[in-house]
Amino acid sequence: MRAVVADQLSIFLMNRPGILADLCETLCQRDVHVRAMTVLETFDIGTVRIVCDNVTVAEECLTRFGASWIVVRVLVIEIANRPGAIASISRALASAGVNLEYLYASASPHAESTIGVFRIA
Repeated sequence: MRAVVADQLSIFLMNRPGILADLCETLCQRDVHVRAMTVLETFDIGTVRIVCDNVTVAEECLTRFGASWIVVRVLVIEIANRPGAIASISRALASAGVNLEYLYASASPHAESTIGVFRIA
């Protein structure tokens, strides 16, 4: 298991059809590789959280796009694709007295590992 500290962009967008596609196309035009993403909806505003390969270029894209955002430090952890992997990581954090605020992860059924994005207090 490998963990690195990374910058996550939390982007605040109007909740309307096509806005996520527009955002992703804007990032793609500047060759920003999104490594992890989650989208949360709260009434009229959505929050898109991304970890990407070039935060500086992504911020330039967001400025041109007219979006508001903040940068949040997160742990990006390589996770074995097996039962109990997230439980093990969560237990290790809890044993160290570290509070987990949120996480997002996903894995292809046949992949050996994936990454999880962990926001800790």
